[in-house]
Amino acid sequence: MLRRHIFDAEALSELMAPLDLGWKARTQKELALMEELTPLLHKLAQGRDISGLSVYEQ
Repeated sequence: MLRRHIFDAEALSELMAPLDLGWKARTQKELALMEELTPLLHKLAQGRDISGLSVYEQ
């Protein structure tokens, strides 16, 4: 992701699949995870834009 600067939300959904959560609980978990990861991803991207990440930014 960091090499291409493209965030794949489908990969995140696949990562959450083994938790066997309903759609509402899975969405809440994804949002909580992305709230923590977004600042780190921006730092690692060193100021470059990451396509698809804006969906999780507030």
